Amino acid sequence: MINLGVKIVKIACFCYFCAIQKILVMIEIKKNSLLYRYVVATVGLFLVSFGVAVSIVVNLGTAPLSCAAYVLNLEFPSLSVGTFIFIVNMVYMLVQMLVLRKNFKLRNLMQIPASLLFGYLVDISLWILSGVHPESVWVRLLMLVGGCAITAIGVSMEVHAKAWMLSAEMTVDAFSKTFSQPFDRVKVIMDSSMVLIAALLAWCFFGNPFGSGDFQNAADVLLARVPGVVNGVGTVIMAFLPGMMMKYVSPALGRFF
Repeated sequence: MINLGVKIVKIACFCYFCAIQKILVMIEIKKNSLLYRYVVATVGLFLVSFGVAVSIVVNLGTAPLSCAAYVLNLEFPSLSVGTFIFIVNMVYMLVQMLVLRKNFKLRNLMQIPASLLFGYLVDISLWILSGVHPESVWVRLLMLVGGCAITAIGVSMEVHAKAWMLSAEMTVDAFSKTFSQPFDRVKVIMDSSMVLIAALLAWCFFGNPFGSGDFQNAADVLLARVPGVVNGVGTVIMAFLPGMMMKYVSPALGRFF
């Protein structure tokens, strides 16, 4: 069953990229051009943003990337999730400046438009999913797994395109290179730190570490019985499953770069 699922994902990725490549050929964008890489990376950004939006809609716990931004949005709803994601990413960039100091290059400022675009795409994705309200926990889990697959495809596109790079990944890279630590280890530490910060913010704002809901017991969080779940089982799934899926997705997409 798992092997069948892997084959389906690979076939879907292949068909998807064949379609994208065909469109780019039709509008005469060459595969090795800078424009091609930015177009593909932008599509990847949209897929990652859609995965974030799915994690919010299913209400099982959001992706570590968006935990803090979602908590702030729940407390200050006049500003969108995408706006807070942009603000959080700018804080990431300030941290990079402190860590890298003289090694912070002018080209690193490209993460500003990338973060702005990503925040806007998250808001668009939430608007697209605004009419989706799954009730069954199994449907929510299935949607979350689908969101993980979409995220894995999007991140793989970003990595292969080598164009846009979000502030979160650049911050991980800055710590990794400055302190000579493996990228994966630093990413786990950073994701865990963001979840902890989101939990502390939720505790300050709502009196519990899970979100804005009136949670009476663990089932309210685990089964999404109450809206406003920020840190939950979905957070753990979004932290690990996309990376595991990338082991299969990324090689399938590599032939297009």
